[in-house]
Amino acid sequence: MFRRSRPRTALVDPPAAPEGAATAGLVPELIADGWVLPRMFRVGGAPSWTLVGTVASPVATPVDGAGLVVGEGWSLDWWVGADDRWHVPAREASLRQQLLDRAPVVETLLRIPGGDAVHRAYGIRSPRDVGDEWVVAEVHNATAIPFAVALVIRPMVADGPGSVSEITVEPVDGASGRDQAQLVRVDGRPAVVLPRTAARYAAGNKNDGDVLDVVVSGRAGNEALSASCPDGLATLAMVFPLTHTSTLRALIPVGPVGDTLDYPSVVPDAETVASGWSVHRRGPRIDVPEKRILDGFESARAHLQLAHDGEVVRRDGHRARTMEPGATELVLGALDVLDMPLEVAGVVARWPDVLGTDPAPEVDAVLLTVISRHWLLHRVEEMLDWVLPEFAAAVERIDRADRRGRIATAASRRRVTDGLRAASKALAAAGQPEAATRVDVLAGRVGRDLPDPKPVTAADRLDVAAGLAAAGDPAGIATIREQLVAASTTGTWAGPGAAGGSVARLVGDDLAAQGALVLAIRNLLITEGPNGIAVVPHHPDDWYGGGIEVHDAPTSFGPLSFAIRWHGTRPAILWQLDARPGSGPVTLTAPGLDPTWRTTEPRGDALLAEVGPPAGVERVSMVVEHPDIAPEMRRPGSEPEAPTGPMPGGGGFS
Repeated sequence: MFRRSRPRTALVDPPAAPEGAATAGLVPELIADGWVLPRMFRVGGAPSWTLVGTVASPVATPVDGAGLVVGEGWSLDWWVGADDRWHVPAREASLRQQLLDRAPVVETLLRIPGGDAVHRAYGIRSPRDVGDEWVVAEVHNATAIPFAVALVIRPMVADGPGSVSEITVEPVDGASGRDQAQLVRVDGRPAVVLPRTAARYAAGNKNDGDVLDVVVSGRAGNEALSASCPDGLATLAMVFPLTHTSTLRALIPVGPVGDTLDYPSVVPDAETVASGWSVHRRGPRIDVPEKRILDGFESARAHLQLAHDGEVVRRDGHRARTMEPGATELVLGALDVLDMPLEVAGVVARWPDVLGTDPAPEVDAVLLTVISRHWLLHRVEEMLDWVLPEFAAAVERIDRADRRGRIATAASRRRVTDGLRAASKALAAAGQPEAATRVDVLAGRVGRDLPDPKPVTAADRLDVAAGLAAAGDPAGIATIREQLVAASTTGTWAGPGAAGGSVARLVGDDLAAQGALVLAIRNLLITEGPNGIAVVPHHPDDWYGGGIEVHDAPTSFGPLSFAIRWHGTRPAILWQLDARPGSGPVTLTAPGLDPTWRTTEPRGDALLAEVGPPAGVERVSMVVEHPDIAPEMRRPGSEPEAPTGPMPGGGGFS
């Protein structure tokens, strides 16, 4: 059927995160001693945070629900001294958090007398001697009166204790005017750069206790301090005055860093960075009459790029496994349908050299799923020829594993079956019908008598929703809506435990769920069969009368654009399919709107059958017909008026 591949070396994941002297068993003791702990210990539930960073960065940085920015075994917190009292975000009820422009820019707003103290965290690139990636943690005074802000180095991470033995402060270059920039080292490593000297300092450790009481009581001193603790609980607060409308920006270096570093000369603000993420939202555009779904799609397509470092993808943006069934195929699948083939190819290109001689069947299924989808959508023949031996070997290994009873669990069998089905589809499209049939028979054997899926995580549930949506099942969009409601205010979901230390830590922002969301929403709008494409396989009642647009969506038949416009009770469709050469007639249908309509024309427009108003809609307002509708399809009467504005750009319909 195929050529065999040569033996490979095993894929090696990064080392586990180091475990410090401060362990999870300390939490009850710290609570009893009055330490300020991360917000999750007050609100309860699974760990939750939002990742920030830059495109193709090997490290995405967690920001918790109170604006705590997490480093390696430590974090940077912020407390605000207002007119009435000191406000600690981790303990405050009057706290809101959101994304700026649906980008990985986390804004945390703390209500205080006179307005809001605003904390924003985001990734930038700015040159330094070693590396160029940073996370900015800025505090803005949006009130009408001054306040004090304490930036606090904490021996904590978002979900528990970390470990900090020593904190020191030293002057460095990079400040403007008379200000002297300051470098904060954590255990000797450059950790935070500040634009000026703090007005006051307070240090704490396990024996002396937390610094909160010292700061709140006004006992912080004006001399720069260091903090040390052999138990790994060193902490240091640096207090700055912040006048009305002013902003303080602290910078945290990410990735490799030299012995020292200065405050960067160029630090863009949060609004500029959020706006800049629009450049990275290239690819297909959609518009649907449901803001929550549209916002979720746009947010997910940006956040997904934090999973990709140019060579691998990881569901936690940092330390998760590089080949993880139930995650890797979701992230790469979403990048493929978002028309990012180079990013996917860069990951796939490494697989033949790192898979090892005997990967688990679930890992082989990831390979089959990703390569099949990638080739079907983008048809890079050279890539398929290159990985075909590994493709064949994966099928043979799965066959052998199934005969030996090594695919035991229902979840594993389902993933393997899905991978084989995808491989069969790709082989058929590549002109290998006999191989496709044999793989399909194997898929039937592995997937025989599978029980209904039992999703555990949001990624699992959204993956199930994608299948339901593709089948035109109303449960698909219902599940998507449920998961969007269950997401954090920044649109994130917790994931399963990731490798790290002796105990697996949960993923607070599961990028695999973002990938599953993109795939599920795509299937609400486009699904593909052997001979054609169905658009809007199910049309929700509450979308009745609302416009739908999809521009430049990759499909296995070529890029597709379409729009749905309503003319009273009749929907009209405009479409353009740039079919691949030699693909033959492609059938386009719209079963969610008019099950009887179909066409093989590559472009055009049509008025579909009347759709009765859903229950609860008593009257339908008649609207002007679109001027592009063919004359014979228009209702009798006067010529329709031209629209007041231009058609949205992108995708053609020319």
